[in-house]
Amino acid sequence: MAVRFAATPFPLLTDFDAAIDAFLLSRHLKNLSRETTDWYRRRLKAFAAFCQQRHETPATFSRETVLAYLRFRLERWTPQTVNGDFRAIKAFARWLVKEGFRADNPTQGIEKLKEPMHYPRTLSDEQVVALVNAIAKHADTFIGLRDLAFVCLLLDTGLRLSEALNLKLSDLDLAQGFVRVMGKGGRERLVPIGESIKTVLHRYLLRRGQVTNAGDWLFITTLATRLTKRQAQIRLSHWAKKAGIEGVRVSPHSLRFTFVRKWLQSGGDSIVLQRILGHQTTQMTAYYARLFACDLKDAHKRHSPMDALAPLLKVPRSRLR
Repeated sequence: MAVRFAATPFPLLTDFDAAIDAFLLSRHLKNLSRETTDWYRRRLKAFAAFCQQRHETPATFSRETVLAYLRFRLERWTPQTVNGDFRAIKAFARWLVKEGFRADNPTQGIEKLKEPMHYPRTLSDEQVVALVNAIAKHADTFIGLRDLAFVCLLLDTGLRLSEALNLKLSDLDLAQGFVRVMGKGGRERLVPIGESIKTVLHRYLLRRGQVTNAGDWLFITTLATRLTKRQAQIRLSHWAKKAGIEGVRVSPHSLRFTFVRKWLQSGGDSIVLQRILGHQTTQMTAYYARLFACDLKDAHKRHSPMDALAPLLKVPRSRLR
C-alpha cells in the first residue's frame, strides 16, 4: 500500500530534502537494507543539487534535466556508475507519480547506457588452494580457524559479505547441510554447503564456544564482537599476501565470482545458481554466463560427449571445401 503524505504536500513538492527523506522512508518500509537506503540517498542528493542549480524542484524537474545530469556524470564516471544514478532517479520519479506529487514521469522513455562487458577477476584453482592452505596452517588459533571457516564458506556458497557477517548460530544446520541466509530486501533463502566446509564450521563452532560472552553472531572477534566488513577485508588482504597471490585482489566480491565461475565451469545448473546467489530473476545469471563464456567453452572442449565418442562415430571428419 502506498505511503501517503497528502497532509503536507507543499514541502514535498518544492523541497528536495523533504521529498528525498519521504522517499527513503518508503524504501525503509519495504525492508530495504541500510546500505541500499544510503545508496539511494547519496545519488539523489547529488541529483537534487544539480536540479537546484537549474531552479528545479521535485515537482518540476524535466526529462531534459535528467538527460543533462546523466551527460554531466558521464564526463567523470563509467556507464555502470551513471546507470546506477539513473536507477535511483527513476525510482524516485516513479514514487513521486505514485504518491500524486506530479502527473508525469520525466524518466519515461529514457534508456540506460550501454555498459562494456568487464571480465571480473577471479581466483584460479591454484590461487584458491594457496589461499586456503595458507590460512589452514594457522587453524590451531581462534583467528586462523575463524578466517578459514569464513573464506571456505564464501568460496563454497558465493554469499555476499553482508550476508555472511549477518549469519547467526541459529542460521546453521550442519546436520542437513544448509545455512539460512537473509538476503536483499529481507528475502530469506536456504543455501547448501559442502561436506568439507561442514567439517571446518564444526571445528570453528567448538573453538568459538570457548569465547566468553560470544553472543549469537557466527563470525566474531576475540573480544566477542561481531566481525565487521572492514575487519574481514583486512583479514582477506593479510592472507592473500601470505599466500603470495598476485594479479587479482582477494576480496569477498572476487570470492563470490570465483564461486560462480567454478559452478558454471563444472556444468552447474543456472536456475539453481540463481537461487543460491539470491537473485530474483535470471538476468544476473545470464550475465555471469556471458562473462565466463570462455571458461564454459574450455570446459565443453574437455567434456564434449560427441568429441569423446568421435573415434566410434561414423561422421564426416573433414569440412567441405
